[in-house]
Amino acid sequence: MSGEIREFHRSFWKDWKQMRNKNKIQWLSGFIIMLVVGFFLLGTVHADAAQDKTNIDTVKPALKITKSTQEITKGNVVLSFTAGDTGLGVKSLKYLIGKKTQADVSKTGKNVSLKETAITNKVYDYQYSGKLTVKVNNIFTFLLEDLAGNKTLKTVTVDNIDKTPPSVDYTFNTTKATTNSVTVNLTVKETGAGVKEVKYLSGDKTAADFVEADKNQQSTTIKLASGKGSFKVSKSGKYTVLATDKAGNQSVTVLEVKNIDTTKPTLSLNYSVINQKATITYSAKDTGSGISSIKYLKGKVTDTASEKWESAKDVTKAGKFSVTSSGNYSVMAKDAAGNAVIQVINVELEFRAVWISYLEYANYGKNGFTEKSFKSTIDTMFDNVVKMNMNAVIVHVRPFGDAMYKSKYFPWSKYASGTQGVDPGFDPLEYMVEAAHKRGLEIHAWLNPYRVTTASTDYSKLSADNPARVWKNDKDKTNDRNVLSYGGNLYYNPASKEVQTLITNGVKEIVQNYDVDGIHFDDYFYPSLGTNYANNFDSVEYKTYASQCKTSGKTALSIADWRRNNVNTLVKNIYASIKKIDSSVQFGISPGGFYNSLTSNMGYYVDYKTWLSSDQYIDYICPQIYWTFSHSSYPYDKTLDKWLSFRTSSTVKMYVGIATYRAGSSLELDWKNNVNELKQQVEYGRNTGQVDGFIFFRYDFFYNKTTKSGVDKLLAIMK
Repeated sequence: MSGEIREFHRSFWKDWKQMRNKNKIQWLSGFIIMLVVGFFLLGTVHADAAQDKTNIDTVKPALKITKSTQEITKGNVVLSFTAGDTGLGVKSLKYLIGKKTQADVSKTGKNVSLKETAITNKVYDYQYSGKLTVKVNNIFTFLLEDLAGNKTLKTVTVDNIDKTPPSVDYTFNTTKATTNSVTVNLTVKETGAGVKEVKYLSGDKTAADFVEADKNQQSTTIKLASGKGSFKVSKSGKYTVLATDKAGNQSVTVLEVKNIDTTKPTLSLNYSVINQKATITYSAKDTGSGISSIKYLKGKVTDTASEKWESAKDVTKAGKFSVTSSGNYSVMAKDAAGNAVIQVINVELEFRAVWISYLEYANYGKNGFTEKSFKSTIDTMFDNVVKMNMNAVIVHVRPFGDAMYKSKYFPWSKYASGTQGVDPGFDPLEYMVEAAHKRGLEIHAWLNPYRVTTASTDYSKLSADNPARVWKNDKDKTNDRNVLSYGGNLYYNPASKEVQTLITNGVKEIVQNYDVDGIHFDDYFYPSLGTNYANNFDSVEYKTYASQCKTSGKTALSIADWRRNNVNTLVKNIYASIKKIDSSVQFGISPGGFYNSLTSNMGYYVDYKTWLSSDQYIDYICPQIYWTFSHSSYPYDKTLDKWLSFRTSSTVKMYVGIATYRAGSSLELDWKNNVNELKQQVEYGRNTGQVDGFIFFRYDFFYNKTTKSGVDKLLAIMK
């Protein structure tokens, strides 16, 4: 009878559900019929209950739980349920997290959805299936209850989920600047499945980069022992560590090594001499660990490991240092990693130079030079300069608005090729720079800024590309006064801005294109204009200037001061232009020694007092003191003392122009009678303690019969 009851229950509810969806009248009548039959059967059951016990269900339902994977996974684990019941069927499947009691789950458990399935196990009358996705490791308690109230309790432990990537900590064996490799020490922590592998690549990389690198066998595997490992790097930079655990979780750690420095610092030296004291300035740079020390010592020491450096003087923070004796000085710059570089500079406390003028060119190359003859001439002259214990040459490169070099502003000099404007086929200045430096000589390029011609005003004698001739012959009337005729000579007009630009550009191209040590102007500025100075030369431009001042309500300078300002403007612009290109290139001027005439309102307009009191005009001045000690107006000693008194700037060096060409001449009695005149002039300058050097005019007169006796005495003290 119990089987019939069960079958009734099943068919009753199944038919009820079907009829509910049909016509309400049909459904209602069917429902009543089924209800009557049900009561009948129920009554029968109750009537027979005392005799038939087969409808009692005391068998617990069966529950089987399987995992989607037993392997370690970084994904979820799906629990699959198969439930079976031999009684009335399953009522519910509930669960709680953790190890719980039947009462706990029955009271607060969460339902797992079960679906009745076809019976595959004939033991059961009902069979069900369901799934539960587990995202985190834990213990789960499940309670399966059938319709008769029988319950089955089961626990499952999920412990193979690992979603946490390994963590990587790192340290360096040293953080101090070093030239050696750095060891990166790693500590890899993994709380889940365990570490599978650790690799590294150079650079700031991603996990995807390692896939590509592995194809090309570019990544490096790090061996671990108890979670620790290391690798060495030989260059500063970023490195990427990829740690992978057995579940497939990955962590990317980018670290940066900053303290490896294998590059030497750069070091450059320069020096200047004032009052027989040399100031050596240095520029040291390091792109790695930074400069840690600058030391210097006397002598030539090129070995960075030499014990001599232990007693060297430290001038790290000074930027410069001073010495009071000539010779070699070695300077070593060392960075924090220990890389070191040494530079040696030879200091000459006394500048000793020889003027080599266009007159020497004319003498040795009467119709210009071939490349071979020029080089031979220069080699001989420069070798002789070295033998005389001189350390510099002042070479004429623009004597008459022309050029002993390739210029885009001035024509080729006739002293190069024999004819102005004609290319000699080689570059004289280029070779002179090379030859001078090969012999350890400084070379200063000597220019006459304003002079175009002497003893001629014939423009037709100038080359067609000479700016003076171009301005004269073009149809532009506004530039006709860029060149002025005075005293039978042609001069560039100091008042013309176009002229000033031309002269400045000419200097700039020399400094830019040639490794000269200096730019040198001589005494050709304004000519001596006489008592009619206010009405000649550039007086037309002055009148225009004065008129403009009047119109604008400004007070005009006197014509003399205006002319001085014209010269000062040029000199200042030249200085600034040179320093902007190369601050190590010197700019010097050699005016006449007659200081009273230079400040006259009637000529020259050389404002030397301004130059000697500033650091914005010149690096050195060399007054041409071409008189003996007994000269009535400008005795050598008193004239030199006067010039020294004018110097108030600590940046301007004082050289003295010495008239070698006058030795043995009849120009003064002492030149004729005193064979020691040249020698005594140099000695007097040295004894002042304020003279920084001497320039001798000029080369040819060191090899002249008339001057020989005096020159021999002079050369005896050139040490």
